[in-house]
Amino acid sequence: MTEDAFYTTDADEGAPAPIWKRPRTEEPNLLLAGLDSLYICYYLDLATSDLDFPDLETRKLMLAEGLDRNAPVQIGSELFILKPYGAKPYRYVLSNADFEIALGERISPSMKVHFSSKALWHQGAASLHQRINEWAQSIRALAYKPETVSRADWAFDFDTDKPNIAHEHIVSRAQKIGQWIQRDHVQSVQIGTGDTVVRLYDKVAEIKQASDKSWFYELWGQSENVWRIEFQVRRERLKHAGINAFADLESFQGDLLRELSHHHTTLRKPTPDSNRSRWPLHPLWKALQAGVADLSAFGLVHAFDDVQAVEYRKAKLLRSMYGYTKGLAALLQLQQADPLKPMNFEEVLEELPSLFREAHVPSLWQQDVLERIEKYWLGQW
Repeated sequence: MTEDAFYTTDADEGAPAPIWKRPRTEEPNLLLAGLDSLYICYYLDLATSDLDFPDLETRKLMLAEGLDRNAPVQIGSELFILKPYGAKPYRYVLSNADFEIALGERISPSMKVHFSSKALWHQGAASLHQRINEWAQSIRALAYKPETVSRADWAFDFDTDKPNIAHEHIVSRAQKIGQWIQRDHVQSVQIGTGDTVVRLYDKVAEIKQASDKSWFYELWGQSENVWRIEFQVRRERLKHAGINAFADLESFQGDLLRELSHHHTTLRKPTPDSNRSRWPLHPLWKALQAGVADLSAFGLVHAFDDVQAVEYRKAKLLRSMYGYTKGLAALLQLQQADPLKPMNFEEVLEELPSLFREAHVPSLWQQDVLERIEKYWLGQW
């Protein structure tokens, strides 16, 4: 089992029962949970590294024109296949069984890595991240800034019969909910778009119809009756949860997944009550919350109330204003006799009232502020 599978059943009791003999239970049983997909941006100085970009360009052009076979090439400590295409804005793509690397010589971040699902489950994210760092060292590419996690997908796989679900049973902050039906049964539900997406689907059907990841059968110890709940979280929402560098994943994933599984989206069992948020939790969602509860946490889930949302937006706005103030200080200094002696912060603040008066229109101020209050009240930040 992998170091990133933070919950598995029968982990210390030998091999799982044969697929055809595994006992069934009435309640959903969590079989496997962990990172299923991971994207990380690395800030490396590739321009001064040992990477031979002219050689990569020649190989890429020959592949695109069919003049060369796509044989593996040794680059530093890893063996790769060079793709005959790029991945905008990156010009080159290198891949092997464990990860795909998009890179560019003079771009920041210089490298974006997609870790494969199979490698994550069998080797663990920490091991793969270490390999990337070792590869960077092998080509003498120095990091000038810590890496950032741009997307993480967490998966929770349950042994359960086909659950009785419909989009009406879902209570979510998300505005969009889509469902896919096959033979009168819901096979897949997607909740939300953008930075946070929650999916609930028949994983066995998905394997047979699309991904062909039959190696999951061995990890589960069975080949049927497995449904997955998946959380796909992108950069902006990860940043909200304090997940920036790779090390933050383990520290804060529990807090993030608690917030998502308790407050962002829940699956309910319908009752006559007109308020769906008072419906009891679906057994599958109860099992999910129990699995998430096993993760370490810092209590940050409590920071996602309305007051803290305002504090976060205020802090973000102030950081932007502070950054603009530095730019203003530089522009003001260019008008002085000694442009290389920067104004200090207090001197810039003294200039602000007179500068703001040039743009201030008293008759519009109150109306514009009221419009922003209404938007914020409606969640339109």
